[in-house]
Amino acid sequence: MKSESENTKIINCLYSYFKNILKKLKIVCDWDEVIQSLEPKVYYELSEREGACYDASWWMPNRTKFEDFFTNFWKNPPIYYSDYGSHSIYTEKGVGYGLGVLNIKSKVDKIKNELDFYEHSPFLTLAKELLKLVKENKAEVIFLSAYTQRVFANGDSRKKKIFAETFGKFPNCSLNLVGFNSEKAGKTKSEWTKENAPDCDVVIDDNPNILARVLKDNKDIIAVAPYYPAVKHHEKVLLVKTSVSDLEKNDFI
Repeated sequence: MKSESENTKIINCLYSYFKNILKKLKIVCDWDEVIQSLEPKVYYELSEREGACYDASWWMPNRTKFEDFFTNFWKNPPIYYSDYGSHSIYTEKGVGYGLGVLNIKSKVDKIKNELDFYEHSPFLTLAKELLKLVKENKAEVIFLSAYTQRVFANGDSRKKKIFAETFGKFPNCSLNLVGFNSEKAGKTKSEWTKENAPDCDVVIDDNPNILARVLKDNKDIIAVAPYYPAVKHHEKVLLVKTSVSDLEKNDFI
């Protein structure tokens, strides 16, 4: 992935940017890498559980604080993006870095699909800032998250649970899960947005492919992404500095 030096605007805080807008915003928002950490948490758990030294840029010594691991991970993450989501280069493209592709594939998939994964994944600063907008009734938020129907036939129950315990407590928030069978079969989140929320004001997603398509469909939408240095976005995307937050479930009241 290339550096993000070509982007024109990087801001410190989503809440500060939108808090004084007079109208109530309609926001379509991704979950993974925006609300909670997914890929960095998976690789952190892999490293910590193995107690091994991986010859890869994302690896850091065992017992490293997750906050530091998270920051380092996004400098050169072992993922790539499609129109459907993010994918590990180990599981999708067979890049091994001498780690044993099949071995890494099985371990990454196992951790990512654990039933309690989202119970232990930390909330990000974007979630904390978005929560302030929700509590002050400055925004209606439609959370949109893709899932693989081969793994979760009836939708990702883990997402339903964590949403119900957090943003689902507020009447101005909703959750929609978009399922797909393969990269060629199923609706993308950009297609869902175009069909179901054409009047939205803001779309927040870490996936540059999705935001580029959203902007192509509607040039007036404000496209927002967490600022992860190695991820290159469309020049019109507003980037928000993002890190691990101290937000907990009991803050959603």
